[in-house]
Amino acid sequence: MSEKKYVTVDTPETLREMVNHIRESDIIAFDTETTSLNPRKGKIIGLSVSAKEGVGYYMPTMIFDGGELKDASIYGESSHELAKKVINLLCSKKLVGHNLSFDARFVKEFYSIDIIPSIHADTMLLVHTVSEEGAGEGFESSFGLKDIAKSIQEHIGLDMDKEANEEQVLLKESIKSNGGSTTKTNYEIWKADLPILSKYGSADTDLTLRVYNYYITRLKEEGLEKFFFEDEVMPLYKEVTIPMESNGMMLDMALIEQSRKEIIEDLEEYKNLVIKELLKNPKVKEWVVDKALEKFPPSHKGSYSQELITEAGYTLPKSEKTGKYTMTAATIKTLEEGTVKEYLTTGNIDFLDADLALKISMKLWKESQEGNYFNIQSKDHLGSIAFGALGLEPISTTDKGKDKFDDDFIQSIAEKYEWAKNLRIYNKLLKIKSTYMDRFLDKQEEGLYYFYYKQHATVSGRYGSDAQQLPRPKEEGDDDPIVLKYTNMIRAFFISKPGNIFIDSDYESLEPKVFSHVANDEGLKDIFRNGWDFYSTIAIKTEKLDQYSPDKKAPNYLKKLANGVRQKAKSYSLGIPYGMGAYALGKNINISTKEAQKLVDGYLNGFPNLKKWMEESKVFVKNKGYIKTQVGRVRHLPKVSYLYKKFGDSLLEWDFQNKLEGTLGKDLVMNMSKDYKNGVNNALNYQIQSLAASIVNRAAIEINREFKKKGIKGQVVAQIHDQLVIEVDESVSQEASEIVKDKMENTTKLSLDLTAPPALAHNLRDGH
Repeated sequence: MSEKKYVTVDTPETLREMVNHIRESDIIAFDTETTSLNPRKGKIIGLSVSAKEGVGYYMPTMIFDGGELKDASIYGESSHELAKKVINLLCSKKLVGHNLSFDARFVKEFYSIDIIPSIHADTMLLVHTVSEEGAGEGFESSFGLKDIAKSIQEHIGLDMDKEANEEQVLLKESIKSNGGSTTKTNYEIWKADLPILSKYGSADTDLTLRVYNYYITRLKEEGLEKFFFEDEVMPLYKEVTIPMESNGMMLDMALIEQSRKEIIEDLEEYKNLVIKELLKNPKVKEWVVDKALEKFPPSHKGSYSQELITEAGYTLPKSEKTGKYTMTAATIKTLEEGTVKEYLTTGNIDFLDADLALKISMKLWKESQEGNYFNIQSKDHLGSIAFGALGLEPISTTDKGKDKFDDDFIQSIAEKYEWAKNLRIYNKLLKIKSTYMDRFLDKQEEGLYYFYYKQHATVSGRYGSDAQQLPRPKEEGDDDPIVLKYTNMIRAFFISKPGNIFIDSDYESLEPKVFSHVANDEGLKDIFRNGWDFYSTIAIKTEKLDQYSPDKKAPNYLKKLANGVRQKAKSYSLGIPYGMGAYALGKNINISTKEAQKLVDGYLNGFPNLKKWMEESKVFVKNKGYIKTQVGRVRHLPKVSYLYKKFGDSLLEWDFQNKLEGTLGKDLVMNMSKDYKNGVNNALNYQIQSLAASIVNRAAIEINREFKKKGIKGQVVAQIHDQLVIEVDESVSQEASEIVKDKMENTTKLSLDLTAPPALAHNLRDGH
């Protein structure tokens, strides 16, 4: 292992040394240490740089001393002011970092310096481009810096098992010794002793530089430099991702608060409907009684006896500390003679009136369930009632063999039982309240909500983002009216800022169009050229239903005359091209494997070029171990080629698997078979899903660039699946809309025209 030089910058000499270190290099690894994960609320306590492997400099700007965090200085000059000068110097360099969006936003908020133009490469994205799954299996975080370094430690000259563990142990011990917290939700790194914190910060930038040097070589070897630096990854990061994460979207706080108030009232109503309906059944009443007696059996001690005193109308002195009756032998003797006194004295149940005994058990039970006879949010309660008291048949079991009471089961009985229908509605409303209303209210900052966008969160290049969780608007008939009401209200919570307006543009049938283009099948392309219904066309071709038409205006339009057939086609229209086999399809739409195979064959025979593309893609990935999209993003699938060369397609055959299990073991064979099958299917769906992602990503880049070029005040503020939301000054909305439409439809050209009609609105609901 090479020698390391980690320097704490706290004197004029070490400051000059660090500055010279920066000046002598073109590429600099950069990192900040902060008091918070929120760049709008935290402080920068130090920064670190590394331009040479094994060398790192940490400059503290704040130091934890005497129980408080204090501003640092170097011979009387503020370290914050010196840090600004250092960062301005760094802006003339090519910056490398791990999750630089975080550091860039922090530096902009805290020091008002924009380092985004100087960002050269984010190592998370660099790793993702040549190794989409990061550190791979067996690591806590696939894209954590130390886990990535650990996965390549033999290439970067470090023993990560030893060094990372020692580093973390020392850091945590130091934080704790200074009264700090080391929990995941509250990691008070600023409370570590300076020498330890300095080494930690310096080591991280050193590590970042080593990871960069290793993966930049791999990037060049694979010919992905242009894709990474020019075409998509880094331009998207610098020009779209970081600005989106910085922007924040305005919330209609009054609407959220009013909606939350209303949904709480509706939840109470539906809860009562469920309980009332279930209690009509004598067996459910018996269940409640049994539970009450099981949980709170008659007792002459404890909470039961306390309630018995009250119910009997007795008065006893109470403890000032607990507020409970003082029940000693002496105080009980003072009670009026009767059966209750006899019971409290002897504990003999024969003295207690049966109705009174049950009344108290029931009262205590209800109190324990917040005033209800059972908890409708408890799967144990409802499962016990459904499968025990009512004798309903479960549709699945847990891993431990227990009957499973879940949303699928509720859905399966909702049409038959009124209580289940209302429970289904209750659960959906509860999810809307907690997932959206509560979250937006809890996490808003001065009326703004900040979405996160992770470019490395999916192998396809699509964002991983909480914005993707926003539900699509539902139409009448899609769900119960009250669920529709609140679902369609969620996007209305997001409003444009004063003087601005949203341009809301969603690609029409993006993935089906990409799929038709990639497959290069004229029959699929004709669907869009002629304006036919996609699913109707697939159904007609697959099942040879020539008596119907896919033309929406035709009198024999399939959707109008046989919508069930069209709905069935939805289950396989993209599933089969993505590798869904007859067995999985049969299970999905509840038909035999034999019948499902007819659908698979009919589909592929109906679109011969699709079948050809699928076979060619499979052959390619089996031989090469990777697949590439039209625009150059690569999906690395080395396991597929390895397993193919070793076993061929026999790995998918049951007889071969059984023979192999005798020598390799069942678990290993099952895993290999699963990896092989999934990898081959990945080679198909990746070409479609990843190209669709690139189309949206590149359009977003070009929109922001054109706005900047023409001096239009606005930017892309959200991406939700195939939809871009752009916020602009209302005075230029028409010109901006034309730009948005042009860039979305023409940035990436396919053999089919892309369509993305823009809509203007002051909230996210009314645009689409």
